[in-house]
Amino acid sequence: MHPFFLTVIGAIFILSLVVILLWVYGRNKKYLNALLATAICGVVWYAMIFLLTNTGYIKYYPLLFNKGLPLYYTIGPCFYLYLKGELNPELSKFKKKHLLHFILIIPALFSVMPYNLLDTEQQQLIVNRVARDFQYAFSTEKYIVEPWHWFTLPLSALTYSILQMRLTYIFARQKKNIKTVRWAYFFSGMLTLIFSGMLVLNVVILRNSNDAYFILHRSPLILSLAFIFLLLSLSFFLNPQTIFGLSDKLNQSDILNNTGSDSEDITNSEKRKIRPVDEKLIEQVEQQIMEKEIFKQVGLTMSELAAQLDIPNHKLSDLFNKHYQSNFNTHINNLRIDYVKKRLDSGDWKQYTLEAIALEAGFSSRNTFFVAFKKIMDKSPSAYLADIKNK
Repeated sequence: MHPFFLTVIGAIFILSLVVILLWVYGRNKKYLNALLATAICGVVWYAMIFLLTNTGYIKYYPLLFNKGLPLYYTIGPCFYLYLKGELNPELSKFKKKHLLHFILIIPALFSVMPYNLLDTEQQQLIVNRVARDFQYAFSTEKYIVEPWHWFTLPLSALTYSILQMRLTYIFARQKKNIKTVRWAYFFSGMLTLIFSGMLVLNVVILRNSNDAYFILHRSPLILSLAFIFLLLSLSFFLNPQTIFGLSDKLNQSDILNNTGSDSEDITNSEKRKIRPVDEKLIEQVEQQIMEKEIFKQVGLTMSELAAQLDIPNHKLSDLFNKHYQSNFNTHINNLRIDYVKKRLDSGDWKQYTLEAIALEAGFSSRNTFFVAFKKIMDKSPSAYLADIKNK
């Protein structure tokens, strides 16, 4: 088999494994994982149809042909929104405006409709012709997607990849979580190369449709894209703690493998329950958060705090759940609101605006501060300040 096909098949296998790992280990970030899984499924589907079309085996799978175009348009936006939420946890929740990123799915649905409205026999005739005549797959026939998609698809995805690089640059300037920054640069760089190569490849094919078969089988560009595609699939294992939380799960399984007697009739869940809280760890966390006031650090994540303390994420997560009775973000926001309250109660509002005090407390924006304050205090910051003035 040609090295190109072996490389692409290997990448498809690895990416499929990534999706499985996301489902098994990454349930604490459902929205981000859904974005990442959707993007990966789009990439896998594209690669699979590409292989089937190039080898002529698409004639055996007429139901798969001309189905994936709407999914392909989710690749760029999903990778972008995923990385955005991964770099800044405050942006990791679904918002209605995110749907605007997927507007190109609508014309894609209309483009694949003519073929999918055909009966099974007619679809078989189409894929048979594609298998016989490779140029037909790039024609303007109404049962093949319009040629403008060959430009719009890679160009839109390339735009999102460039935006990812910009996001990473902004995050890197904060000098936080260097490992994640390096991974984000590498990941975004691979996507940029792939979508740039796809755009160039499509332009070359449409201008030289007679040589399409040679270009897609033996040109240096297609071989380079296959290699970069493999690197992209492997990149998800360069930072497994952030993406999957794999190290957390493995560490938890090590803890549960106690050396106690086999005769003890104690379940794993009971072992977790009777584990005492690590007082030394509490002291470390209190010193780092309170004495050094790192809660005032904008965009602080649990992974960053764990890295500063040189401890696994799962230990920190257990501590917040069992000792502080809340998750990390809630606890940090409580500390920030307490800080703001002290500043307001002491009269600092006379010299500074609410927004200035909130930004100093670690909130990334005015809106984030107002939402957190009202959730914790059950009143808006303006109402709280009015109460102070009345007193």
